[in-house]
Amino acid sequence: MEYRKLGNSDLQVSRLAMGSFHVYDRMTMDEVVELLLAARAAGINWFDVGHYTSGVNVEDRVSTTDIRFAWAREQAGIKREDYIHTQKLWYGDPRPSFKAQLAESLPRAQVDYADIGIYNPGTAGYFGQKSDMKDIVTQFAHLVEIGWLHHWGFNHAYPWEIREAIEFADKEGMPKPIVMQIEYNAVTREQAEDPALMEVAKEFNLDYQVTNTLGVGVLLGRPAEAATRPTGYGKMDAAAANAAEQFKAIAASVDATPAQLAIAFALTHPLAKAALFGASKLSQLQDNLGGPALLERLGAEAIRDLLKDLPQDPEQLGPYDH
Repeated sequence: MEYRKLGNSDLQVSRLAMGSFHVYDRMTMDEVVELLLAARAAGINWFDVGHYTSGVNVEDRVSTTDIRFAWAREQAGIKREDYIHTQKLWYGDPRPSFKAQLAESLPRAQVDYADIGIYNPGTAGYFGQKSDMKDIVTQFAHLVEIGWLHHWGFNHAYPWEIREAIEFADKEGMPKPIVMQIEYNAVTREQAEDPALMEVAKEFNLDYQVTNTLGVGVLLGRPAEAATRPTGYGKMDAAAANAAEQFKAIAASVDATPAQLAIAFALTHPLAKAALFGASKLSQLQDNLGGPALLERLGAEAIRDLLKDLPQDPEQLGPYDH
């Protein structure tokens, strides 16, 4: 497994990262233990294990994925210092403060701190609010000060929001963001490839952790109607379903699986330090592990050329021209 330095931090992150958005809720505990053991044996050290409560619905407490991860991690003998823990934090009414969210979520995950806190603006937009960058920076600075977080980052932020946040952090001597979680796959490219966003990310050494890399599994042939989890902005599941057969044929033409091609493509983005995916079966993890090897075998330019004519999601978020 290859590792890369993340932003201005001292974190060395694996090229593959595993997410847990309701994933472990669908598995037996033995299966979760087996999956985590295999992931660590393969060198994966980055796990997104935030306390997800279905985005905007603050009353929905059905997910136990973080609790199950914590139990399985202990059973697998994975020490806290041996992996990077990412925590998703929601911004906007009626969500509580970041500190209140962590006060609930850290004990559920049986950890004292998260290596990275990721600000998600989804709830603010849903309730017609704008994200207050100064407030967000200030909240994160306090959490770093008290040791509940070590670093922080964005999920879906506009270039001017990033600049405002970092300039304010610089002025006040507060911690600056190191990463952006951003949706990116072979049929959803526009946002992550937006020139304005890439320019500001490069200027401030803000790396990408690309997400939704498998198109919620639909890009791999999973029926779109089975994609019951949120699929991001636009019609990614429909676009992935439309392209799935073509994508499968392209993968076969280079002696690869669709999952391997999807992971390899996600890692071709020049700012992508890691590709985040969810896996609920050991076989899925083992398949995904072949993505970096495919990228090394073919090269980024060849992979992008193979997929250059793939139809795109016409309703995806971006570019940032508004």
